[in-house]
Order: sequence, then C-alpha cells, then structure tokens
Amino acid sequence: MRSYIEAMKRLCLFAGYSPSNQVENYVVHYLRELSKISDVYYLAANEAPESELAKLDGIARWSGAEAHDKYDFGSWQKLIFRLGWQEVEKYDAIILANDSNYGPLHDLGGVFERMDAAGLDAWGITENYGVARHLQSYFLTVYRSVIDSVAFRNFFESIAAERSKVDVCLKYEIGLGKLLSENHFSFASFIDRSAFDVPFHADVSSYQNTLIRHGSPFLKRKVVTESGFASEDVEETRTLLRQLEYPLDWISTRSTSTLESGARSAADTLSKEEAPLEALTPLEAEMPIELAAASVPAPRSSWMRAYVKRILQPLYRPIKVRFVENLFRIDHNVAHLVVKTESLEDEVSKLRVRAETPSAQISSIATSVDHLLGVVADMQGRLSGVSRSSREAASGISDIQQRMSGLTQHLRDGEVRLMDLQTSAAELHGHLDWAQRDILIGLMSKIDLTASKGFKCVTDYPIAYDSPDHIHPVGTVLDHTRHPRFIRACEDYFGASRPLSFLDLGCSAGGIVLDAILRGHVGVGLEGSDISRLQQRAEWRLLGDSLFTCDITRPFELSRQDESPFKFDVISAWEVLEHLTPEGVDGMFANLSRHTRSGSVFACSISQVDGGFTDDGVPLHQTLEPLSWWTERAAKHGFHILESDAFKRLDFARGNGNPSIYYRPEHSYRESESDCLLVTFERR
Repeated sequence: MRSYIEAMKRLCLFAGYSPSNQVENYVVHYLRELSKISDVYYLAANEAPESELAKLDGIARWSGAEAHDKYDFGSWQKLIFRLGWQEVEKYDAIILANDSNYGPLHDLGGVFERMDAAGLDAWGITENYGVARHLQSYFLTVYRSVIDSVAFRNFFESIAAERSKVDVCLKYEIGLGKLLSENHFSFASFIDRSAFDVPFHADVSSYQNTLIRHGSPFLKRKVVTESGFASEDVEETRTLLRQLEYPLDWISTRSTSTLESGARSAADTLSKEEAPLEALTPLEAEMPIELAAASVPAPRSSWMRAYVKRILQPLYRPIKVRFVENLFRIDHNVAHLVVKTESLEDEVSKLRVRAETPSAQISSIATSVDHLLGVVADMQGRLSGVSRSSREAASGISDIQQRMSGLTQHLRDGEVRLMDLQTSAAELHGHLDWAQRDILIGLMSKIDLTASKGFKCVTDYPIAYDSPDHIHPVGTVLDHTRHPRFIRACEDYFGASRPLSFLDLGCSAGGIVLDAILRGHVGVGLEGSDISRLQQRAEWRLLGDSLFTCDITRPFELSRQDESPFKFDVISAWEVLEHLTPEGVDGMFANLSRHTRSGSVFACSISQVDGGFTDDGVPLHQTLEPLSWWTERAAKHGFHILESDAFKRLDFARGNGNPSIYYRPEHSYRESESDCLLVTFERR
C-alpha cells in the first residue's frame, strides 16, 4: 500500500488570501507539508510583494498573487488555466486547498493512505448537508475519473465573479457536490460526522474539538477569529493544540488572544443552531447554518439572556426542531425540482434528435414543458399543504412560492425561445446537406487524406495561455466555418494547375482545412486554444494529423519531410486578427513571412466592432484599427495589398459573419461594410 501511495502523482492547487498582503507562517508550514505529497501551485487573491512570495521558494513549484473577486474557486480556475489542461491531465489526483485552516495538526500521509485506498472518485475532510450533501471546499481531492470528465472541466471553465460569498457557496461549493452526485461519482469525507452528535443542519466545522479528537488534521480559522462561530469550548481547543505541538504563535494576534482568554461566556457557548429563528430572514432560514451565519449577526453576549434561554430551551426546542425539519423537507423538495428543471435543456436536445420534423419537435417539447409546469404546480400544492400544517413555516414557504413563481415565469419564457427551434432545424438541414455532400465527394473522388499528413509543429508555446479567447474559449467552441467558395477562388487565382497548400490560422473546428483537403489540396490548421482538440469536436476527429495548437503570435515552425519551414501558397485568418494584441500582430506577421514565398497570398477578415468582454472585463477584440494600420504592419514583413479583383466579397469565409447555411449567397446576419475589413495580401 505504501508504494502505491508514494507512486501516485498529485497536483495541489492552493488558494490564498491575506488582507495584509502577507504569506503568513502557518501557510508556509501548511504548503511545506503539502509539498511532501504533491506538486504545489499557489495563488493569492490579493497583491503581495516578491519578498513575501519568496517565502515559498523551494516549496511551491510556482507562486503568485493577483487581486480578483472570484474567491477560492477563481484562484483554482486561474491556476488551471495557467498550467493548461494538457499539464493538469498528467496527474492522478488534484488537491484543492485554501488557507482558511490552521494545520496540518499531524502528518497528512496517513490521511491520504486511507482515502486513496478507499476507491473513491473524490473526497474531502468534512461534509455538510445544508441545501444538498456536499464536501466542504477548504480541502478536496479528486481523482482521474473526475479530472478527465467533461463536466468537471466545464465546471471550472464557467467560474465567474458572483455577488456575494453566499452565492459562491451555493453555486460552486454546493454546486461541485451536485456535479459529483449527478454524474454518479462516488465521494465521502475523511471525518464521519454520523459518528458524533452534530445537528443535521449545522456547520460541522464549528465543532472543532470533536473534529480534532476524531483525527481531523485541520482547525477552521473562524473558530478563533470570528466571534460566535465555535460551538465548543475554545479553552479546550487551546489544550488540544498544545498536545499536538502546534505552535500557537503561528495563529494571528486576534486569534491568539481568543485562545488565551479561556472559555467563552455562557451566551457564546450556545451553538449557532440554538440562535432564535425569528432573527433570521426567510431566505436565511432556508440556508444551511454555514451560509446563514455569513449574514446574521452573532447574538449579544448577555448572561441574563443565556440564563433565560437555558430555562426555556426544553419548551421551545421541540417546536423549533419541527420547524427546522419542515424547512429542510421543503429545501430537499425544491432541490429535487431544480434538478428536474436543469435537465430540461438535455430533454429538449434529445427531443430534437428524435423528432422527424421541426413542427413535431416543437410540439413534443411543448408537451414536455407543460408536463414540467404540472410538476411545478403540484409542488406548489405540496408546499401549500406544508404551509397549512405549520404556521411557523408560513413565511419560509411564502418566499419559496415566490421563487417557484419566478421559475414558472422562466419556463414560460422558455416556450417563446423554443419557437427558434424551427430556424435551428433549417440550419441543421444545411449542416446535414454538407455532411452528405462530403461523404459523396469522398466516395466518388477517393480523396487520399494522407496528402496532408506528415506535418510537425515545433513551438515553445503550444497553447495561447494568456489569450482571453483561451481562458474563455467561446469562439472556438461554437464556430465551425465551412466555405468551399474561398477554395475555388484560390484555384481560379493560381490557375489550379497543381494542388495548392493552405494554412488556416485560428481554425477552430477545422472546417476550412477540410474544404481544402476535399478539393485535393494540402490543408493545415492552427488553433490557439486546446478545447476543440480535447473534446475532439467536428473535424479534429478526422484531421487530427493536420490540425495543431499553438500561439500564432509566438515563434513556431511547421515542417514536412525535408521542407522546414514549409512554404504555403495560401494562408487565411477569418476574424482572428482583431483578437490579437498589437504586439501579437507583429509576431504573427513574422511567422507568416517564414512560411510563405514570393507570390503567396494571405486572405483575412478583420472585425472593426467591439466583440464583447470576458467576466474579468477584458475585451475579446483587443486591436481595433483602420486598414492603414494593418497595411503598415503587414508591409514590415513583406506583405502588400493584392492589386487584383480576383477575390470577391462573398469569397471571404466570414466577411459578413459566420454563415449558417453555406450555399446561400446571404449570410445569417448582416453587418455594414465598415464593420469588417476584407483584405488579401500578397507576399513580395
């Protein structure tokens, strides 16, 4: 067993945050222990001087600091994007950890030896049951079965800034638990909370002494930094830490004073689940205690109040327990309905595949929506019944009914959007038509796809890691440009006396490369993001030997056999150049110069309009300049405007937008001519 544990290759992504912009001593100790069992990468969500980050030299493989508002999940996302999925997938396990705990209080080797041997897909130290069963996110481990799943990757690529920490907990911490459950991944916690008496709805982290006695390697910082969080005697916590030889001077000044002050007052020793429920808003009453505590003030420390509460506790506690249990049954019913609602999109997709005609699709989907609305109405009736049976839960149920009403309205809005399916079906027929034509061409012409094989792409920058279009790969996931008309225009220009060689920059799904190959030419594509390759979407399954990923703004070399670098007749880039930085444009033209000869052409469309922004506020269109600016940059590398009318406006693949039905002369949406530059350069 020990050899297996040591052989496992682990990656630790560690999220830090320090209001004082420091790397504190307890964090250095924590990371040093993690480095014994994993490769550690550290990112703090705050600014920090190099002198602070230098404390992690020899401990972390990489450390950095960057102020952002995405909390821990955002730091983990940024570390994943910095490494790239290609590097992440080399590991057998990923540890997601943060600095919200003191520890480890003892060697982590025993913890991993036990949990690695359990055969789980994921595990954490503790778990909570509020809203839905979920592992607490301060320390999580996921194995290869989860890492390789599309759901896990989509989850981390969708991390965005939220309005509050409560929203982060609901959408990401609890959301990750739902992802594991819905995808049938097995998961469990190192600490079995059922082995000791912790209320169902309580935050298990607040029972700090019980956790330590049961072997937890961590102490939640809020126990000693947040008044009213701890549910057990902090004086005993101090004793336990000393027994475990954990240095108290690693704990912050405020924390140390709390530990050294001894037992808390009688009012403070009351656990949070005994706080009067009337102090909570309806929404906060629905939350698990660990979320509600973020917005509810701690009760005033009053000996008289504590005394009265202790006397009245036997009277009001049974009533309160029934009230809380009613609310949690409501929570689970609502959660079940939410799961059904979230599956609507998948049901619609399945119905579209099975439907024989667009009208049948809409009718069938509308029936499903009506059925779901019936489920919503039935659930509202059940909620009303619970309301009548418990006067104390009336306010909570009313709030939930309002939320259900909003959900119903959302579904009604969905019915309107379903009307667009008829248009989508027409576009689908266009795609099917081209697929059938491709098959027919392949059978009739017996095209040898090996003509475009044998290429190699050598570069030190296999992915455009810093590009917003890789961090938020919307375009490469959605686009699949096909335009045989451009290939035919090139044949007419060169005389078609020999097979031509085509290179498509920002090739996305590889459609233009396939068009070139299907007409008997050599076709190669370069894409800055690896998402299409990882998902093997569209032509990446067929043309894997002709499609490559690399940063086109950094040096690269395409070669085949004895020709290095390979000289292409035609290079194209459809609405790609505006996504590059001005410095990146010069780098791209330098690469083009190395891969062309005198007489080669470079055809491109360059958007002149705003292309939207990422969640971080970074513009996707980074260079919006007039034609004179582009011609000046091109001339530095030997490219000049082609003095010929050989290429017409409709010969350009994306002159007026990405066409939805390719054989139509009009594209699916229109722009004015000033919105997009259509340019053909010639290498001289």
